[in-house]
Amino acid sequence: MKTQEITSQQQMVTKQTKKRIKDPNKKPIFDPNSLNPYNLNFFNIWVKFPKKMVMIFISAILYNVGISTFLAKAATVATGFSALVQSLTYTVTATAPYFAYIYLAINLPIIIIFWKKNSRLFTLLTVYWLIWQVAFQSFLLIPVISNFFDKISIYYVNWYSPKNENSVNSFRTLIPWNVYGNYFLKLKDFQAVDLSSIKEGGTITINSVVYTYNDIQNIKTFIDTIQKTGYSNPTWPIIIYTVIGGICAGSAGGIAWKNSASTAGSDFIIYYISRKKKKSVGHVSVIVSLCFASFSIILISLLELTGAISAQNSKPTNNAAILLRAICTVGYVFLYNYFIELIYPKYKKIKMEIYTKKPDVIIAHFKAINYWHGYNIARMVSGYTNTETVKIETFALYLEQNMIRQEVLKADPDAWITTTKIHNIFGKLNTSKIE
Repeated sequence: MKTQEITSQQQMVTKQTKKRIKDPNKKPIFDPNSLNPYNLNFFNIWVKFPKKMVMIFISAILYNVGISTFLAKAATVATGFSALVQSLTYTVTATAPYFAYIYLAINLPIIIIFWKKNSRLFTLLTVYWLIWQVAFQSFLLIPVISNFFDKISIYYVNWYSPKNENSVNSFRTLIPWNVYGNYFLKLKDFQAVDLSSIKEGGTITINSVVYTYNDIQNIKTFIDTIQKTGYSNPTWPIIIYTVIGGICAGSAGGIAWKNSASTAGSDFIIYYISRKKKKSVGHVSVIVSLCFASFSIILISLLELTGAISAQNSKPTNNAAILLRAICTVGYVFLYNYFIELIYPKYKKIKMEIYTKKPDVIIAHFKAINYWHGYNIARMVSGYTNTETVKIETFALYLEQNMIRQEVLKADPDAWITTTKIHNIFGKLNTSKIE
């Protein structure tokens, strides 16, 4: 067999590649058999991965807003260990403001168990994610901030078109929709005073908030309405809050996973299974999440049906709302994991086809960079130009496609590249570049 000579163009590509590989400033290639290839600790991770730290901070805030602000308003159960914490916060409402603290506490033994089983980068970033959770939750404990987030709602039960100029809608008097309909409990401070004694132009201070005469008229109208005719609490906000919470939490989870971290809790287990079995994070998460969510749904439903929760909230049990929340919980699990899979399809496979007139240059470049996947070469004749074209076919991971495309175009800027989604591959595929 005649040995092909390496052209000057091939030599140039090879030299550039070797120079880049020998660059002392280049980060070490991830060794899939090592849990700490970057020699990370709790402090130097800030220097080595500053971008990831910023994204983890954003993810933690977004997740807290999604769970504590929106999902909690619908009393819909979240996924994983969050569902266990919600079982406590829904049952003992006084613990609700401390969701992140409780979540951190139950994660500590899990962190210890998986410290030598999961990647150090993954574990440290996830620990920082938990710390940001606690920091943001502490910020929400400030009364002014807490009242503001409590007021955020998609529906206010006393929002209506004023019948006269003395009855107006203002933010401080609006009453957010409550899943249990315990509006008397929220208005107990107003019922303790004689609202009719407030004259036009006068004011009254309740819980450090100054209310004007017009504000009082709004509150008084709503109190009179629910005392005389009652109030039929709508259940449709449960669906809206679940969707908003699912989008926020799912996006937060996707951002965390994409930046080598997670939302903690059962994600430590999910990461371990996913890494060992080379299964999609989203698919493994669905199974684990449904198990935790099912347990929490049964527990919370039993507590509500027996009156344990409704007694605290001064409201009879709403069976229709319980059923809707159970359905929404299942919907939330799939919505949450859909966004994770959308943002971070870790083990999703693709087939890449490279059409080129310079196959020898690309192959030389692949060898120079120690290309980590197998590839096939086929020669064909173009029906359009009637000239010979070479197709290089390789199977890779979805998250690697930009990396591979850049390497191919370095060797042949005129190469034509196509990608096709692959549903199943039976056999092992090198995943070291994305671990």
